[in-house]
Amino acid sequence: MGGILWFPEGRTSALRPVTDPEWVEQWMRRSVQPMGLWTLTVPLLPVGENLTAPFGITVPLLGVDEGGRTIAVLFDLRTERPLPTVLGEGLMVLQWAEGLDKDQLETFGRYFWHDPKASLAGVWAKVYGRSGADISFGHRAQVHILSWRSLPLLWDIQSFLNHYNLAILFFGLHTLQGEQGEVVALTEPMGGLTGMNAGAEAVSVVRVGEAETFLRSLEGAP
Repeated sequence: MGGILWFPEGRTSALRPVTDPEWVEQWMRRSVQPMGLWTLTVPLLPVGENLTAPFGITVPLLGVDEGGRTIAVLFDLRTERPLPTVLGEGLMVLQWAEGLDKDQLETFGRYFWHDPKASLAGVWAKVYGRSGADISFGHRAQVHILSWRSLPLLWDIQSFLNHYNLAILFFGLHTLQGEQGEVVALTEPMGGLTGMNAGAEAVSVVRVGEAETFLRSLEGAP
């Protein structure tokens, strides 16, 4: 995949794929700004980065969408890792995110925003430009996985997840760099659940249950 980047002054720059997973992951992390929207999957208010979920799984980004839903973003850039392990981690992170209430999200946010008195509802309202008085934060959650795996494989995996009504959404990630260092990142959603995308009131997903047992089985733990 390649392309051409056009600038307002008429300059163009040829784009080439970036294939270094460590470089891309660090660049993605630098794209997250406190109290500013991050929009590579859906518009998110970041409330934390580089958080540790159960089993030592790192969550690069935790955010809140415009419906108040908790979104955990994971990266799947090292395609040599077994896909079942990636899915197991997604289940563990989903279970963890489902258990976060408003107070915990606010605690994460205050640390990330460097403001010990910040209100989650207040910051949310400022960033999204509307009142957060009627927004319910916490307990409704999704996991977004940005992946470099082949799109047909991601479509198949997403169909499986949708069949079981699990709130894990895969996005095909394309990262390109121009001749003078410009970087462009694009995501291609693999298709989510209708109810999950229809708004906060329509969200109805199955809790992941015994995710710990599943992940242990993938790792060969007793």
